[in-house]
Amino acid sequence: MFKKIQNYLLLHHPLLWNTKFIPVIIITLIINILFFAGGYLTGAVDFNDPHSLDEYSHYEPMTIFLNLIISLLVIILWLTFYFRNNGFKSFYPKKNNSLYKEWLIILTVCLLNFSNTAIYEYAFDLRARNYYSKEEVIKRTNLLSRASIFVDGSFYHWGRFDRTQYNELLDSLENNNLRYEYKEYDEEVVVIPEIEPVPEVYNGGNKRNKGKELYNPEWDTVCYFGNQYPITSLVNKQNLKFSIQENIHDSINEWKVKTWMLNREKDSIKKLLDDFFVLVNEHNLQANITSKQWFDFVYKPNDYNDYQIVGNDEFNVINDERKSRNNKEYKTRNDLENNRLEKSENTPFVLAKYYVPLKRMENAYDRISGAYVSPIDFTDILGIIYFAFIASLVIFSFRISSVKNWFISVISLGIMGLITFIFSFIITYSLTGYYDSSQSVTFITIWAVILIVCLIYFVYINRQKTSKKLSGIVANILLWILPFSLVIVYFYLYTYYDATEIRDINGSRIYERTGLEKIIHDNALEFFYINMAFILLYMYPFTKLIKKWKGIAEA
Repeated sequence: MFKKIQNYLLLHHPLLWNTKFIPVIIITLIINILFFAGGYLTGAVDFNDPHSLDEYSHYEPMTIFLNLIISLLVIILWLTFYFRNNGFKSFYPKKNNSLYKEWLIILTVCLLNFSNTAIYEYAFDLRARNYYSKEEVIKRTNLLSRASIFVDGSFYHWGRFDRTQYNELLDSLENNNLRYEYKEYDEEVVVIPEIEPVPEVYNGGNKRNKGKELYNPEWDTVCYFGNQYPITSLVNKQNLKFSIQENIHDSINEWKVKTWMLNREKDSIKKLLDDFFVLVNEHNLQANITSKQWFDFVYKPNDYNDYQIVGNDEFNVINDERKSRNNKEYKTRNDLENNRLEKSENTPFVLAKYYVPLKRMENAYDRISGAYVSPIDFTDILGIIYFAFIASLVIFSFRISSVKNWFISVISLGIMGLITFIFSFIITYSLTGYYDSSQSVTFITIWAVILIVCLIYFVYINRQKTSKKLSGIVANILLWILPFSLVIVYFYLYTYYDATEIRDINGSRIYERTGLEKIIHDNALEFFYINMAFILLYMYPFTKLIKKWKGIAEA
């Protein structure tokens, strides 16, 4: 069967036969499928993970290692058979576009071979996205974000202002649009009324130490809606934030719950805690309290400061900031009565007496949120594509060149790079007296001149058609560097603008970027994408030029 296919390709599609494209593409696709399957199988979300483990970081080193080993083996085996019959070096009859097609085949093989890690990563995130739709994940993360206000966590720092005045939901057209978008998920948007600023709400204490006195957190108060609350009040609690949506939605969740609290909307808070336990039961997680007990622990409408701490997990280590740091006896008594004292290697620590499995659900839904935020890392994909382009050009140059010329080209390129680097350093140092980014400008300028001279020389040899001379070495250099000329131009302009920027004594730029400078600094990825299209266009006429060059006598 395999021999029949090869014979058919030899007679009807000699280019595919000569490049061994069909066998290598079948092997490569099988490997791609295996990596996809591995990513999907290992991408399962553990809803019972209390430690916030990054599963991908656990599997990533092994995946990269396997990708390197397998890709290297496939490329070596393929090149062994591929270079066995070099039709171009043997003057095998070829059509005008055959060299260009051959390079495209090499590029395809390299792309598929080097993309195994990206395929694994995509399948890994795909498994997480397949649990719930994006709308459902947003709904669930909103629930977790709101409920987190009633669980042990961080407070906002003290400040001499009413935090209501810093509400992100007020008087913004952009935020109004986000409100409208938020309504798509059937959630009522909270509108916080604007009030007059409250001056000097800080009434006691001094945050600066006087003598040996320690700063007491009980002295501080914060202001919401014109009223003062202890800094450790649940009204001043921070909520969980998830990456699946804009930050404005996290603020919506926070202010919605705090409005319920301050307006004493008991039913809304009860429903929130009941809904949380529906999610707990769905994932078969454990809590040692009921939603009713939880409500009784945290609903203290006077100032929301006399609450029982509810941990986010069974092993949640807590630090009750409400207790005076100087009153160790009271703090110890409170820990014994309302929390759990444990010891590990003679080190005491306090655990929450009551807990809900918020931490486990936070870890799981944060993982799913991340899978929706960046299902494809275009920077990594771009790196893989460029690596494949470079590898294809190196293999293609070995295909069209003699072994001697190929190695001379590598050595010559290294020597010229070293010489031009030293030369540009000397020029820059002699002009400025120190090393700075202008050396890169000098280095790129020298190489731009070298490439232009090489291109003119190669075209001249093709027109004269007398002998190849050094054109074999020049062809390899043009093949390796000139396709990336747009990237070189980009780095030239970037380093030029960076070297000529006017800065203050602290090194900060003192003007706003405009015109071409702004385009250069804001569109790096776009330049790389454009350069990929340029490579595809550049190789078409250059392969035709190489085909003509092959017919010139060696000497």
